[in-house]
Amino acid sequence: MKISEKGQALLAKYKKFQKLDIFLLALAALSFVFLHNIYLMIALVVFTFVLEAKVYVCPHCKKKLDCRRRVQEDTCCPHCKKYMFKDLD
Repeated sequence: MKISEKGQALLAKYKKFQKLDIFLLALAALSFVFLHNIYLMIALVVFTFVLEAKVYVCPHCKKKLDCRRRVQEDTCCPHCKKYMFKDLD
């Protein structure tokens, strides 16, 4: 079964979010180590977790996913056991 355009867009969104998540967490670590700014670090980490809760959800069951998990075309949701990027019409 081939992935629809909607599934491809969702897959690209998840992959972009994973890159943004790593960047924000690295920025938080750098702000703490080099700037000694704990408030900026806390703000960036909280912002990252809020983004994870809002963006990284299964399109079928709407449950939160672990953002550290690699997503591919054949990724299956651990909760509902459906393929995440297939049957999204």
